[in-house]
Amino acid sequence: METATLSSKGQLVIPARVRKAAHAVSGDVFHVHYINGEIRLSPLPQSAATTVDQVAGLLSGAARAALSDAQTNSAIKARLKAQDLASRSAA
Repeated sequence: METATLSSKGQLVIPARVRKAAHAVSGDVFHVHYINGEIRLSPLPQSAATTVDQVAGLLSGAARAALSDAQTNSAIKARLKAQDLASRSAA
């Protein structure tokens, strides 16, 4: 069992073996849950910053057919999965 000690500043160091298994790297952000007497950390998905150049003219383009909710959710899941796989292979 891995252990960590809380510092006087409220900081924890996640053991290296746990960080490696979770693919956690410096700068990752975690959601902290307190559930039934347990403190749980859940990594938040990372999203790349968007620049103005990347979205300039986005709304003025040719009209596209609206997607259904199911199509939108499917596209979002596929994009997030691809980004997750790319980030894991880069680490």
